[in-house]
Amino acid sequence: MGKVQEHKRSAKAKRQIDTTEEKANKGDRFEIMGVVEECLPNTLFRVRVTDAEVPQMVDRSLLGSLAGKMRLFRIRVMPGDMVKGYVSKYDLAKCKITYRAMKKGPNPTTSA
Repeated sequence: MGKVQEHKRSAKAKRQIDTTEEKANKGDRFEIMGVVEECLPNTLFRVRVTDAEVPQMVDRSLLGSLAGKMRLFRIRVMPGDMVKGYVSKYDLAKCKITYRAMKKGPNPTTSA
């Protein structure tokens, strides 16, 4: 790999900052971590919550959509990806996906 490609990769890693935690302090929403179970039409996803600020949300299945910056930069989200997002306290069945983690979770589509 040449110098130009290596420079672009390091610049991309520096830009990849997760601002979900600062924005979650507003009080009307809370942060979740989950695994994408399936992809639905119109960039919607079925997300299984693995970790949340509220313990009642763990192991729930939510309907997730991509946040603005992820949509703008066309970040691809596939089944099995670990994602971060937030849930509004007014609608507990939907979430906004704000970050896709590089580490993949267990893939629910493969059988062992």
